[in-house]
Amino acid sequence: MSKKNNQYSKELKLKAVNMYIDSGMSALQVAKILNVKCKTQIQRWVKLYEDKGNTAFDEENRGKATGPRKGKSKTKFHSVEEELNYLRMENEF
Repeated sequence: MSKKNNQYSKELKLKAVNMYIDSGMSALQVAKILNVKCKTQIQRWVKLYEDKGNTAFDEENRGKATGPRKGKSKTKFHSVEEELNYLRMENEF
């Protein structure tokens, strides 16, 4: 069974958030009325809206993460000793 990612419009997201906040309906009720797959999606939108306001669902808020990447170091070493010295200095710092 394949998983389909639904893309919802900015207008639908704002409508869902406003319904949830203004009407006092539960996230599940809002999700059923607007045909959103699950209530947690509504809850995510509400949190995002509370954090960022009206700009929460703008397209420029999407994209690559801006934080540091985890993973293998890009530094190349010519010997094991060179790498060991580098790692020792890194740990001291």
